[in-house]
Formats: sequence, C-alpha cells, structure tokens
Amino acid sequence: MITVPTTPVPSVHAGRASTRQNLLTIGLGWWLIAGVFTDGWAHNQFGETLETFFTPWHAAFYSGFLAVAGWCLLLASRGWREGRRGLRAFPDGYHLAALGVPVFALGGVGDLTWHTLLGIEVGIEALLSPTHLLLFTGAALIVASPLNAAWRSPEPRAARPAVRWAATLSATSLLAMTAFMHMYLWGLLTVPQGLGYVQTRGELAAILLTALILAAPPLLLLRRFTLPFGAVAVMYGVTNLGMTLMILPGNIRVPLLAVATGLLIDVWHALLRPSPGRPWHLRAFAFLLPLSVWVPYLGDAVWRAQTSLSLELWLGVAVMTGLGGVALSALIVPAPLPPLEDAP
Repeated sequence: MITVPTTPVPSVHAGRASTRQNLLTIGLGWWLIAGVFTDGWAHNQFGETLETFFTPWHAAFYSGFLAVAGWCLLLASRGWREGRRGLRAFPDGYHLAALGVPVFALGGVGDLTWHTLLGIEVGIEALLSPTHLLLFTGAALIVASPLNAAWRSPEPRAARPAVRWAATLSATSLLAMTAFMHMYLWGLLTVPQGLGYVQTRGELAAILLTALILAAPPLLLLRRFTLPFGAVAVMYGVTNLGMTLMILPGNIRVPLLAVATGLLIDVWHALLRPSPGRPWHLRAFAFLLPLSVWVPYLGDAVWRAQTSLSLELWLGVAVMTGLGGVALSALIVPAPLPPLEDAP
C-alpha cells in the first residue's frame, strides 16, 4: 500500500490583499504624498534659501516612504511564510510596489548625493531633476498598487462599495502625484489673460493638458468599475486642495469649485451610467467630464473680470477640453474590433 504524503504543497500563486490592507496602503501612501506636497510648498516659499538636504520637509515624505514601504514588505513577508517566492510573495497587484520601493530608494540615495555635490535646485529645476523624477516614479508605482490589486480582483463592475472606493482613492493618489509633477502647467491655478498670441497659446495649452490629466482617472476607472457616487468630487477636491495649499495658500475658491464640479460630474455619471457596454453613453460622459470643469472655471473668471478672454476663446477652449475627453475615452476604451478572417 502506498501512502500519499499529506504535507501541503506551497502555493505558487500570489495571495490577495484584503480591502482593509489596501486602504491601509492608501493611507500610508497619502502620508508620503502629503510630505511631497509639503516639500513642494517649501521649495515654492523658500527655494533660494534652502541649502541642505536635511530639512523637515524631506523628513516628512521620506518618513512616509519608510512607512508605506515597510508595510508593503510586511505584506510580502506574509506571502513568503506561506511558501510564495519572488514577486509572488507580494499580494496580487503589488508587484508595482515591489518595483516602486527600490526605485524610490535609489532616487533617495541619488537625491542625497546630488544635493551634496551640486547643491539645492531652484524653481522648475527642482521639479524635473533626474533624481526627483526617480522619486516620483517610485512613489507612483507604490500608490498605484491598491488600484492594480482591485483591478485584478474577481469583483464584478458593480463591486462592493469598499472595493470601488479603494480603487478610487488609489486613483486619487495617482492624480495628485501627476498634478504635483505638472504644477508649472496646472491650468486651474492660473487665469488666461489673452494678452498676446504667444502668452495666450501657452495658457490655453496648460488648460488642455490639465483637462486631460483630470479626465484620465475617472475614465480609466470606468473601464473596470462603476464609480461610487462622490468619486469624482473626492478625486478633484483632494487633488486641487493639495495643489492650492502648495502654490496659492489661502485660495479656497479652486478647491470648492473642484468639489462642486466633481459632484456635477458624479450626477452625470448617475444619469448616463456610462460603461464599455454602453459606448455612446461613455462618449457623452467623456465629453461632459472636462466641460463641466472648464465652463464654470473660465466663465467665473470672465464674470469677475479676471480675464479679457473673448467669448470665442474661453467657451471654445472649454469645448476643446470636451473633445479631448472623447478622444481620451477612445484610447482608454476603444471600439471593439470586427471579426477578422484568417489570412490564407
């Protein structure tokens, strides 16, 4: 008689993080993001007087990195104890964090070396230096992990609210980081004046770029989930609150406008119920998504006499943002391919 051993075979498949674990990753990621925005505020306020790497602002976001990195490695250690190896030790979807942690750490070492040898950057150089771009890339990979985990889960489109909110909050983290890296072109904190072809061209280009950045996360989420009501208001409100506190402290109009227009977009979503299976509704939502932000923003600036833009310019550029939303939706959720016959 042959006895079959009863020792369990170690699993080779990645485990899944619970919704609570994803939410904790998001919370620790926001610690990191808050530190990044605090450091951005310090550079904007004291850029020419910062002379050392060792500042409270750097301590804020590097401590956030250590917290979220430690948590992700703890999740991996649990997988390791369960018999998973390599990237499979991380929860499903967290291979982004497995890459982001060393990328951020490399950027941090490079940042210390750069500042020690070359000093502290001032202005846009501080944003676009190679080591800072490494830090941004690593942070983005880390904070995207809960979204990736929710995306890869077996949940349906109308998933449990907690799952959809975890995906939304992770997407908010990505939006905030992307907005930070484009602060010099963030159209919601400047009012185009229309005082010359070259200046107006740059101001309107900033609006179009900002519109695409804002439209991308909701449209991406729509490919996988039904958005919970209030999702866009949270994404836009949190992101623009951080941008305003960093660049124009005391200006509360932009965050309030962002929340109000986000709620309007949430209403459009509830009425249209856009999804990949309802392409015309999805394209209509993609058009209304940026239009609902820029018509109120530019119209309010004209009404309060903050700009000399003509009706053709401010309303035209708002419509262009809507067309850009439709084009972006076609890239994120393309039309299905027709059945193709095999070549002979």
